[in-house]
Amino acid sequence: MNIESARMQTDSVRFVLNNDFSFRYNDNDGNYIFEVSDAIYTQLKSKDFRKLYFFLGNLGLIRSKGEDFSNNWLLHLRFNYRLTQVIRIETFVQSQSNKLLDVSGRHLIAAGLRFKAISTEHIRMYLANSYMYEVEISDPLNQKFYNHRNNTYMSLSIVLPKSKINITNILYYQPLYRDFSNYNISEQFKIEVPLSEKINVNSSFYYFFDSQTPINRSQYTSTVYIGIGVNLDSSNK
Repeated sequence: MNIESARMQTDSVRFVLNNDFSFRYNDNDGNYIFEVSDAIYTQLKSKDFRKLYFFLGNLGLIRSKGEDFSNNWLLHLRFNYRLTQVIRIETFVQSQSNKLLDVSGRHLIAAGLRFKAISTEHIRMYLANSYMYEVEISDPLNQKFYNHRNNTYMSLSIVLPKSKINITNILYYQPLYRDFSNYNISEQFKIEVPLSEKINVNSSFYYFFDSQTPINRSQYTSTVYIGIGVNLDSSNK
């Protein structure tokens, strides 16, 4: 899920709450498809704007006749502290599940540094690197794996001045320290087109690639969403 759309706010914004929800049910003579997705993310900044808190949650389910074609959820909590105008310390914990992958559960804790590479009125780019301790759960093997990973990411946010269209993208690269050929890549891309100050139409693309799963194969998952978003923010005026 794209956490950058929540955190890419101007310094005058202290509180942000976004929720993107979509639901679909289709029944063709008893052959039904049930689909629901929801993404909620909120940001809170301290009065001095040095501390930032994030909470994010995501749910995706596609089911037909008791069989799941997609079944995943993610929870993410992050703390961010500004050292200078360019450098921040950040820590986060995350728990996620995808019942259809070899790694059906992943829980992690991480800490590192985040750098502001570009900061203009319409373009922002950040680079970050952190250490990550990870627990992977494989239901097919009934085993747990304890890993030490490097977490590197680049994020980019662009706001088109006239149309106010918001484009955000974040790319993660997460190799094992003991074996850099064992890595995860995650791509998150989102476009928001405003219909009003609070309502927008959005389209999101998510891609995750695991170079080596517990059963010694590579595996990927990709998802495209189109939906309606609601934005509530509180500016420091």
